[in-house]
Amino acid sequence: MRKIFTLIIVLILSTQLSMAQANYTEHLIKKGENVYRISLKYGVSVESIYELNPNSKTAIYPGETLRIPKSDNSTTKSDNNETAVIDGNIENYRVKQGDTKFSLAKRFGVSIQTLERQNPHIAKMLQTGQLINLVKTSSQSTNSAKTAGSEVPKTETASGDSAKKYKNYVIEPKETLYSLAKKAEMTIAEFLALNPKLETSVKTGDIIKMPTKLAQTEVKADKPESSPTYSSSVKLTNKNTELYTDLKTDTSNGLYIYSPFSADDLKSEVRKKVLLDSNKDFQKYIDFFQGAQIAIDSAKSLNLDFDVTMIKRNIASSVINIDSEHDKNAMLVPFIENSSYSPKVSSNKNISIIDIGSNITPTTGHYVFKSIPTSELEKTKTLNYLSKQNAQVVVVSDLEQARNKDLIIKTIPDAKFLKVDNAGMFESRALKKTLSKSKLNYIILDSDKTIVFLKSTTALMSKLADYNIQLVILESSLLPKKNEVSDMRYRVLKLIFPSSINPMTRKASSSFEKNYETWFESKPSKYAIIGFDVTLDTLLRLAQNSSLENTAKTIVSEHPHIKFDYKKISDFNYSNMGVHLFQYDTNEGFIMLE
Repeated sequence: MRKIFTLIIVLILSTQLSMAQANYTEHLIKKGENVYRISLKYGVSVESIYELNPNSKTAIYPGETLRIPKSDNSTTKSDNNETAVIDGNIENYRVKQGDTKFSLAKRFGVSIQTLERQNPHIAKMLQTGQLINLVKTSSQSTNSAKTAGSEVPKTETASGDSAKKYKNYVIEPKETLYSLAKKAEMTIAEFLALNPKLETSVKTGDIIKMPTKLAQTEVKADKPESSPTYSSSVKLTNKNTELYTDLKTDTSNGLYIYSPFSADDLKSEVRKKVLLDSNKDFQKYIDFFQGAQIAIDSAKSLNLDFDVTMIKRNIASSVINIDSEHDKNAMLVPFIENSSYSPKVSSNKNISIIDIGSNITPTTGHYVFKSIPTSELEKTKTLNYLSKQNAQVVVVSDLEQARNKDLIIKTIPDAKFLKVDNAGMFESRALKKTLSKSKLNYIILDSDKTIVFLKSTTALMSKLADYNIQLVILESSLLPKKNEVSDMRYRVLKLIFPSSINPMTRKASSSFEKNYETWFESKPSKYAIIGFDVTLDTLLRLAQNSSLENTAKTIVSEHPHIKFDYKKISDFNYSNMGVHLFQYDTNEGFIMLE
C-alpha cells in the first residue's frame, strides 16, 4: 500500500513539474538588462519573474538564465495577488505593456491622483500585470466611455464610428513615434492618446491604430523595406556633399544625451510639467530634445543605424561609465552652466563629447567638440570685418570703460569711445563731435541694457539726415529680445551682428520649422534649432567611414541653421568656427556679409 501511495505522489509531482515547465520560457540575460526591462519585453509583471526566480530580487548577471512566465498566465494574477472584481459599479483593467498612469487616467477620465487613491498598489510604480479597479461615478462612466470610444479605441472591441475611423497598422522598420504621428496627421499628444503603448517604445511589427483613410492610402504592403518613406523627415540638403555621399548604413553607432531629464520624463507630459514647475530653465532642454527628435527621425530616413540613450545628470555618479557595444559613440552635453555638472566620462569604446554651450574642459582620452561658436569668436569675426572697411568706428558703452575695449583697440587702434549715462543719454553734443561727415560711421553698441539700446538708437536715427551711420553689436547675446525692441530700428540703422544661427529663411529651414510646428504646436526656439542641427550633424559624422575627429578635420557642413567648421584648438579640443556676419536689410530680410 505504501508503494502505491508513493507512486501516486511521484506521478502528481511529475505532472505538476511538467505543467510548471509548460508555463514558462527561458531568457538568457544580456549585458545591460534588468528585471524591469525583461518584464516589459515579455509583457509580464516583475513580481511574476521574482516568483520563478527568487534570487533575481537581489541581482541578475549576464549569461545566466531567467524563467519567464508565459504572458497569458501572468495576467491571471496581479502583483498584489488581487483578483478581478465583477461589479457593474467597478471598472477593471489589467495593466498592459506600454501603459502609463497618464494614459490610464485619460482612459478612465479621472485624474492621476484619483487613480492612485483608488489603487494604492500603483502609487509607487505601475507595472505590467497589475489589476486596476476604479469605482465609477456617472460622470466617470461617461468620460471613460468617451475616452475608450474616441481617443483610445481598443483593437478587440472597436465598433461603430471607432471601427470606421481607425484601422490596424503594422509598424515598419525605422519608423519612429514622430514619423508615425506625422503620417497620421496628428500631434504627438493626440497620437499617444490613440496609441498609449507608444509612450514606452516603438517596436517594428507592433500593431497600432491609424486613421482609416491614411492607412488605406499611405500603407502599401508591397513597398520594399529598403526604400521607406518618411513624410515627417526634413529634406536634407548640405552645401558640402562629402557628408552625405559615403554614409555607412551597415554599422550601428551610439548616441548619448546628457540632460536633467530621463527618457521617461520626456515621454510623460505630467513629469515634464512637474519638472518645469520646479525650474522654468528646464524648458530649453525640452526644446533641445524636441529638435533632436526631428533630427533622429531625419537620420533614420537615410537608413542610418544607431541607438539613442538618455543619461539623467542628477542621478549619475561623478563618473559616467559607458559600456557600449558600438565602436563609435558620441555624447551630446547641452547647456551646462555650472562646471560641477560637467560629466567625467569613462567608456570601453571610443566616445566623442559634443559640447553644446557647456564649456567642458577636455580631458585626455576623449575629444571635445565645441559645437556652438564662442562669444569671443563672434567678437573677433565682427571686429576683423570692420577693420577692413574704410570707416570710422565709434564704441558706445554704459560703463567708464567699454567691456571689450582691449580687444577693440587691439583690432582697431583708432576706434573712438563714447559713454552714455544710466538713462542711455549722450552728453550734450558729444555724439555730434565724434561722428564723421566724410566717412561711414560704424557705431558699436557695447551694452546689455535695453534702455541704453533704445535711447542710443533714437539719438542715432535723428542724425541719419546728416551722417552715414550703421549700427553694430559684437555678440549675438546682446541683441535685445523682439518684444523689447522693434525690428524697425535694426532695419533703419542697418544693424550688423554676428550669429552662429542663420536667420535667413531657406527651403530646408522652412521644412524643419513646419514639421516642428506640426508635431509640437509651437514655433521652434533657438534651443530647438540647435537640438536639430547639432544632433543631425553628429549622427551624419558618426556614419562616415572615418572617425568623428577626422571628419572634423576634413568636412565643413552646413545644415538648415548652423555651419560646422571645426578647427583644432588644443589637444583633444576642437571648436566650431562657423560664425556668420549678417546685416538687417531695409526691406524684410537679411544680407550675409561673411
